[in-house]
Amino acid sequence: MKLSIIVPVYNAEEYLKTCVESILAQPFQDYELLLVNDASPDKSLEAAHALERRDQRVTVYDKPHGGLGDTRNFGAQRAQGDYLLFVDADDWLGKDTLAAVMEPTLAACADLTVFDFVRENETGGISRFSGLPIACPSDCAEDNRKMLEELTGPDAVGTPWRSVEMIGSAWRRLYRREWFMEHALTYPNEEEVMLEDLPVSIQAHFYSQKTLFLDVPVYHYRFNGNSLSTRYRADKIQKLSRCFTMIAEFLKGKHAYADLEPRHLAWYLRSAGHGALVNVFSKGNLKDRDGKKEEIRGILADPILQRAAQSDYLQNGTRADRIIRWVIKSGSVGLAYLFYSQYAKHLHKNAENQ
Repeated sequence: MKLSIIVPVYNAEEYLKTCVESILAQPFQDYELLLVNDASPDKSLEAAHALERRDQRVTVYDKPHGGLGDTRNFGAQRAQGDYLLFVDADDWLGKDTLAAVMEPTLAACADLTVFDFVRENETGGISRFSGLPIACPSDCAEDNRKMLEELTGPDAVGTPWRSVEMIGSAWRRLYRREWFMEHALTYPNEEEVMLEDLPVSIQAHFYSQKTLFLDVPVYHYRFNGNSLSTRYRADKIQKLSRCFTMIAEFLKGKHAYADLEPRHLAWYLRSAGHGALVNVFSKGNLKDRDGKKEEIRGILADPILQRAAQSDYLQNGTRADRIIRWVIKSGSVGLAYLFYSQYAKHLHKNAENQ
């Protein structure tokens, strides 16, 4: 069997049929499809079993709730195909795309294949293709090295890589299963580590001896802009700090961190610090002004964020880089409150217009 497709299922009753039918309709047929139900409280399990009865390639597993990472790990451990593909249950595959990825991957005997995707706006906005600034197809080791750098953190100045979306996502990669298991690639618990697939993607690109980059838009990612303005995570900075630490410890253990540390600190400044400060002003945060200021105070006091703000790596970066660094480096709760309250209003307005 050439391919194992693993679909983690949790509260996916509304979307699962669309996802599975997009897979079953593929002309490429040499695969198994594992639907792994993570103790969904809705009727996802019943929907999965109904799909299982339609096609012998579909196998349903039901497991205790453990989160997305645990569910991916569960599926990978039971897969039998030569390659692994993870598909989220609310997304789907493009028409006739599996063959376009599998055939060159098998020909190249790639450990890892990276492909493009289409962002589908659930709220009715325009779909958008998302690719990589790489001349594809490519299995150049230099391109893999560049991807590893970009996963670890941004370039010091603005480059086309800055506009790449979902760069570390598990679902935009195809993995050779034996190699995946040999290197014990396992996803952490997203209840403890935010962006739980990023450390695994970094490990994958570090270990890969042959990475294939394709400009095939295999994957359709369902995007809901409204959720960005309403979902609030009280412990966002702590979860991103754990992600940062996991990556740093891995690269240090491989003696590969020294050159990448400035990038990684820049990632923490932009993704963790900036993201956590924006999160304070999510509509789901019901704290009053004083409560939000106290939350900002705790974020600005984060020791890794303080180190990141002191780094001069982004001093000649984009205008956004310089402003964010200036606000965070100031350590001023009042300034951060003023800036991020206005910035969040801008984001909310954009989300409503998408």
